[in-house]
Amino acid sequence: RHAVVAVVNYGGKILIGKKRSDSPKFLAGKWHVPGENVEEKESDEEALIRGVREEAGIQINVGRYLGNHITPTSKKEAKWYECFATSDEAVPGSDLEEILWIPRREVLNKCGLEVSRHWSKEILDYFNSP
Repeated sequence: RHAVVAVVNYGGKILIGKKRSDSPKFLAGKWHVPGENVEEKESDEEALIRGVREEAGIQINVGRYLGNHITPTSKKEAKWYECFATSDEAVPGSDLEEILWIPRREVLNKCGLEVSRHWSKEILDYFNSP
């Protein structure tokens, strides 16, 4: 099994979420780009759509594959996809405390080195591009 990460765009901004502080996971209390484990018999696209709906309450259209990285704790592959929201009316769901829409070039700074140092060069380049 693997995970998927949704780089959700809307109006030139990217959706990030702050994981609940009481979560037992690595990202507890940290800002991150929403991701989801792919369930059995589920496609990457289905997992992305389900995950963003659960975490942010919005619908997305899945775009191109951006790259991948290996997660630091479970050592599973996380595949990143560029996605496009149909609305910016996101609300924190399931395991998030807060949600923000921020410019793409601010994502690395907001998520911080502890989170982004695990991301691949392709992902870092995507957030550093104009």
